[in-house]
Amino acid sequence: MKNFPHQFNNLEKLFSALAVAKQLIDNDVALTDENLGEKLTRNGIYTYRDKTLSVEEFLAREQKKSVTSRGYLTVSRDIRRFFELLGFITVFPDKKAKLSSVAKQLLGTDSADLRKGLWKNAILQLGLEGTDGEISHPYRILLKLVNKFPGIDTPKLMLALEAENDSEEEFERICNLAQLSIAEIVKETGTSEAMAANAVKILPGIADQLDDIDRIESKAYPIGNIVVTEDEISTEEEYDVPTKERATFREVGVNDIAKDPALKLIASVSIDLSDAIKTRQKRLAEHQEIVRLLAILNDRCGFKLFEGKFDCLSIKGDTALLYEVKTILEAATDQEKQAVKGVGQLKYYKFSIVQQQMGISDIKEILVFSKKPGTGIIDFCTAENMAVIWREGDSFEIYNVQTGRGDTFDPDGLL
Repeated sequence: MKNFPHQFNNLEKLFSALAVAKQLIDNDVALTDENLGEKLTRNGIYTYRDKTLSVEEFLAREQKKSVTSRGYLTVSRDIRRFFELLGFITVFPDKKAKLSSVAKQLLGTDSADLRKGLWKNAILQLGLEGTDGEISHPYRILLKLVNKFPGIDTPKLMLALEAENDSEEEFERICNLAQLSIAEIVKETGTSEAMAANAVKILPGIADQLDDIDRIESKAYPIGNIVVTEDEISTEEEYDVPTKERATFREVGVNDIAKDPALKLIASVSIDLSDAIKTRQKRLAEHQEIVRLLAILNDRCGFKLFEGKFDCLSIKGDTALLYEVKTILEAATDQEKQAVKGVGQLKYYKFSIVQQQMGISDIKEILVFSKKPGTGIIDFCTAENMAVIWREGDSFEIYNVQTGRGDTFDPDGLL
């Protein structure tokens, strides 16, 4: 398990400690254990147990102990290393130090929201090197663990320091360990109980203060959830002529509909940016694949195909089938959000494009899901006179209102 500073996790206290470091740096005083430790003690940031002693008496007593037994020196060393890991300070060989621009910005703002944002960004970027030279980002791993296992025992978050790197394979190993008991984790990782206790002292407390997790009765829960969908990706459109009207629909062939987007490889910068983009890209790719399968099916049945703001429109004779595709997760909240959005889109596109611009009156509205949605979602859509279909492999099933079951979907069946 990787070693991590474990003195205190209170952000206000850490802020005050950073201010002390700045004072020493501004006065050109070396950031030695002795100088920083004494200053932390005099400013009441490092506190000692015997409150009957004055600071001078305490420091005098400490001088009689061996260097390794002086608590204020240990605290100083850990705090300095913590700030180095955050990128707040750079310490040179002579122990003179330099404050980073981010640290100066943090100390210079009175905005609580900005401070929180600066702390969060720094913690997310904090990387730890193991004995084999591999780098991991423990705070990101901690957040992934809490989102993977809502209600995880807080002591198990020590596993954020167990990961050798940020790979999916390593995270899978960590997830397997998280399903063991605390005693089994300690045994499997070859760590001591004391190291295990120290490993969970800092990051969970900071995550709580940054509103990234909620701790209730020694269990950790995620706060909020980033939901990413295919239609939250937007691209800027270029116009050859500023006054040129955009085409809201066009006839296409089966090989021209739902072209795959040109996706850039994402270099992981922080967990809440790169992971969200990757998830969105995955859902967008699935969305486009479903549209293509719909197009193939409708084309085989002799329908003309159109795409525009809507996902797919197929026309045969005087009847139009208007499709809106939604990729959904298992979560009820995600299904509800996508269904509500899909119903609104179908209603709007039916009126504004198919009826008003294309002059078609016989229109069947169809909401298409990547998997079978919950009963409540199906009931909602059918109450809005919309057909509900979902993907089954390379084909689709449609909800049969009479039987309450799914039947093989045939576009001609809606004519």
